[in-house]
Amino acid sequence: MAELEPGLKIDLTNGEKLKILKEIGRGGQGIVYLSEYQGHNYALKWYTQKYSDDFYNNLKENIQHGAPSKAFLWPLMLTTKQNGSFGYAMELRKKDFFEFGDYLLAKVKFQSISAMIEAALQICDGFYHLHLRGFSYQDINDGNFFINPHTGDVLICDNDNVTAQGQNTGILGKARYMASEIIAGQKPDKYSDYFSLAVILFMLFYGNHPFEGKKVVSCPCMTEENERKHFGSEAIFILDKNDRTNLPVRGVHHNVIRRWPLFTKVLQDAFIEAFSQDLIKNPTQRMMESKWEKIIRQVRNQLVVCSSCENETFAGSDFVSTCINCGRPVEVKYRLHTNDHGILALTPKKIVLLGKIKEPVAVVRVSKKNAEILAMQNLAQAKWIVETPDGKLKDINPTEFLPLEKGLKIYFTQHEKGEII
Repeated sequence: MAELEPGLKIDLTNGEKLKILKEIGRGGQGIVYLSEYQGHNYALKWYTQKYSDDFYNNLKENIQHGAPSKAFLWPLMLTTKQNGSFGYAMELRKKDFFEFGDYLLAKVKFQSISAMIEAALQICDGFYHLHLRGFSYQDINDGNFFINPHTGDVLICDNDNVTAQGQNTGILGKARYMASEIIAGQKPDKYSDYFSLAVILFMLFYGNHPFEGKKVVSCPCMTEENERKHFGSEAIFILDKNDRTNLPVRGVHHNVIRRWPLFTKVLQDAFIEAFSQDLIKNPTQRMMESKWEKIIRQVRNQLVVCSSCENETFAGSDFVSTCINCGRPVEVKYRLHTNDHGILALTPKKIVLLGKIKEPVAVVRVSKKNAEILAMQNLAQAKWIVETPDGKLKDINPTEFLPLEKGLKIYFTQHEKGEII
């Protein structure tokens, strides 16, 4: 297919024209150009491979439906078929977002565990809304995500392969991310998406692939047949409790060896379940995004700031934990037991987040008058109603502090409530 020259004007299906400015990237499917339309800049993905009419018509329908959520760099405008091919325009990626592959290669690092957790939650939320619309993504892999290392905000790209559940335009995905049934020749669907999502989440948290252990390292040549075996018919989780034949190799898989014991047990248990042989081979039993979100929020609930080294660490179920950075004890005097979002450890500088809302509800502070007293500051826009252990009610207005005491019941909103334990 012919490449596009700067200055060339491309016809859109809406009757307007889009102007090519310059090339800004290329990959296996096509070339991405900086383009201009009605005074605004867009990214135009122009295909260099041949695609079917079904693929083209599916793109047209996706544009009409619109993006499932703001996390998607969704196709906005479709070109007519011309110059031997076609393409679609989308919003430009923001400069402070980096490819997921850059994180895996340590070219970019998350600035905090909080940002990493936020990225995981946003990825889950994006696919939750996509599947809620009746779509399946069909090609989830490490090239689909741009992430802000400071905030954890996520942009999901390459959405041209999205189709209605049960349909397929010929896109299958990458072997390292494909479910075993797809490698075996079945068509992708939301259940294969669930599998690929679990692979992405594992790589996000632990920095290595969940099936690339001793067996893959010892494989003399990764042929297509060996790929189908190691990532499909004979895939074994590198931390499988029942099969230890594919363990991580020291000196090769240093990320997962170092990180596995640092993150909380609830996350470990989730991946052991997600990559068990039962769930690998039984697609309809796989973990949905909503379950992953609940688990990841539990991990976030246990995230605190170490008072000794000022770095983020995790507070376990005991009242005293050990910092994953400096090894010193982290004391948890109070916890917040919520109605829907689990139990949050409350230590100085703890940011309280409830559910999918990214804006903080509260922050825990040390009293200026007495270092032994902890208080929770209202960071919300509305007042809290607090019920004391003896049944009295009082209001905590925005910016005001509530000294922590076991037995306090806090009504953050009409639906969000919690108790200090």
